[in-house]
Amino acid sequence: MFCYQCEQTAQGSACTSYGACGKDPETAAVQDLLVHAVKAISMYAHRAGQLGAREAEVDRFAAEALFSTLTNVNFDPEQLAHYVRQAAEMRDTARRMYEKACADNGSEPETLSGPAAWKPAGDLDELIRKGEAV
Repeated sequence: MFCYQCEQTAQGSACTSYGACGKDPETAAVQDLLVHAVKAISMYAHRAGQLGAREAEVDRFAAEALFSTLTNVNFDPEQLAHYVRQAAEMRDTARRMYEKACADNGSEPETLSGPAAWKPAGDLDELIRKGEAV
């Protein structure tokens, strides 16, 4: 666990084994994975936006998902896992929006890597392991 997102962090730098706020390492890992997944959404949505395409549902989801990672907002790993799965769907929606915007503008879409290439896992344990990896 490495969490540095709030004013409660251990010795003012980061919590490394258990959150000073009560967050456990598993929750922190799923939150990290959710942030990674929102980066994937953003990679496509930003490029689509540059071509004039926007989807309010994608924008709202990204903000809601990021808010759920704030300390003391949501420490339920199952609810966070639900957000991660939704994030994969929103990433795909944003990718399709970007590809359509490229087609409409007569340009070739970029092949994105990194967070954009992320694949969701099946169960919570797999999500935790993926979160630890990112």
